[in-house]
Amino acid sequence: MVLFAATVPAIQFAFEKEPRLIVAGRSPKYLARRSHGLQMIYSAKAQNGPGQDLFFQTSSDVGDSFEGALRVNNVPGEVSDHGENSAQLLASPDEATLYAVWNARDPKDPSLSIVRFSRCAAMRPAWSPAITVNDDNQPVSHAFQGAAVGPDGVIYIAWLDGRNRKESHGDHASHEFTGGTSDLYFSRSLDGGKTFEKNVRIASNVCPCCRASIAVARGRVLVSWRQVEPGDVRDIYVAGSADRGQTWGKPVLVARDSWKIKGCPHCGSALATLNNRLYVSWFTEGGGKPVINLAWSDNGGENFSPKQPISDGTTDPTHPQIATGDGKLAIVFQARDAAQGSGWGKMGVYYREIPAGGAISRLVRAGEGKSSVSYPSVALGMSGRIFLGWTETVDGKPGAYLLRGRITDGR
Repeated sequence: MVLFAATVPAIQFAFEKEPRLIVAGRSPKYLARRSHGLQMIYSAKAQNGPGQDLFFQTSSDVGDSFEGALRVNNVPGEVSDHGENSAQLLASPDEATLYAVWNARDPKDPSLSIVRFSRCAAMRPAWSPAITVNDDNQPVSHAFQGAAVGPDGVIYIAWLDGRNRKESHGDHASHEFTGGTSDLYFSRSLDGGKTFEKNVRIASNVCPCCRASIAVARGRVLVSWRQVEPGDVRDIYVAGSADRGQTWGKPVLVARDSWKIKGCPHCGSALATLNNRLYVSWFTEGGGKPVINLAWSDNGGENFSPKQPISDGTTDPTHPQIATGDGKLAIVFQARDAAQGSGWGKMGVYYREIPAGGAISRLVRAGEGKSSVSYPSVALGMSGRIFLGWTETVDGKPGAYLLRGRITDGR
């Protein structure tokens, strides 16, 4: 079954010829506001002392220039940013308040971690002292968080948690799998991020380095993750809550990829909602070939459409991200061009869009850098504007990049 057909006429995109290095750092995440402002967060080496800090910058000219950096974390050097484990930048429904969620080194043991949160006014940025979202106070890992803000302003955060490792997993050999060493935990804030409620466990035997993702569709909160099943099968599941996260339904398998791997692939799924349709995109090698898949649900995650591969023509596709805005949905991932260098060309960023009608655009290679890109992100602005970010390491130094694009016709 074909889920989507290309739009007629096909949507066309025009991206800048060259990406721009915005700052020395990694994991840039952009947020485009209706007032045409553009904001970003990224992590970088701490200004004073060891470790990393999380920084915030804003642009009043849609990315032509950015103002000076403002540190988000009030505890210097606490930020833990590696691969999938990067920070998120979100906004309240009225865009008056910004929220940052990140992973931090546990002050009791820097080899372990906690989930941290801060907020600020969008027009006068001054980040609040960070609060810790996980409530167990145990010296274990709390990481690979995902976050979302509901249309009613409720803030939702989910993460991979090690507090019940012995209780939940016991002897791996008896379960016939390895590596399902985390649980999926969740918390919410009903007061705009001033406080977070008691943590709730959603799932056990979760792949320990594949990030969680959150979305809201048809009045339900949905969380996705990669489950570890007997035989080391690691496929994507979604659970939903009809009471804003107080209780959770039975996990639903998105698609049976039957990917068997003794180890964490370090690549989670991505969720987003457009017109109450829940979309999920994920990476798998279940069929013996790396692929990015897409599926959707029109009933709040109770079941899903057949999966559709969306990375044809590429090799080594991975790390999909989804964003919505301006009445459409965007998907990005990194991959190589299958037609270049026998499939071993430079890693670049690939892009597709789904407008309100539900069709999907053609796949385009939006851009690449001097070296291979990693962990791309996407934000959508008004009037067809597209903002892509990624990390790129040149001469041993990581940089946070920006590439802008527009819809040019077919809209």
